[in-house]
Amino acid sequence: MKIVLKLIVTGMCLYFISCADAGKVPAKIIAKQKMSAILIDMSLADAYGNDATAETMRLPDSLRQEKIKVYYKQILNLHQVSVPEFTSSYAWYEEHPDRLREVFEIVQAEISKMKSKLGDPADENAPIKYRLKRLFPYAEKVIALPGADTIRPFVKRLP
Repeated sequence: MKIVLKLIVTGMCLYFISCADAGKVPAKIIAKQKMSAILIDMSLADAYGNDATAETMRLPDSLRQEKIKVYYKQILNLHQVSVPEFTSSYAWYEEHPDRLREVFEIVQAEISKMKSKLGDPADENAPIKYRLKRLFPYAEKVIALPGADTIRPFVKRLP
């Protein structure tokens, strides 16, 4: 009976010790706010590195991915975090999905805030003569050169 009682007491002590720091991130792991800041910068680097422009269309995907890896290293240097420290911290967050969800919620909120500051992409992707209506009241009389996004303002249309 004494052995069973000792096992129960020992089990309860271990349970309480293991649950005592349930809300905290260990000291060797990157804090939630810092991890979210790093992931925000990495998301922006992904978007920038995968942006298809005339210059990057000629690059193979492997070179673009190498370029993004360089951006990642620069981001980690900016945040004064080493690669092994980041990978071990990210692995810890993956083992604790509730913490990882909190980090990604912060990342998503910050990126949404940044995106809302950019304006409406529908307005930005509209043809230039429609965008100019805000600046020039007679924007309908502006002609665009065929195949280009350049304009000749205030040139009357030929009949």
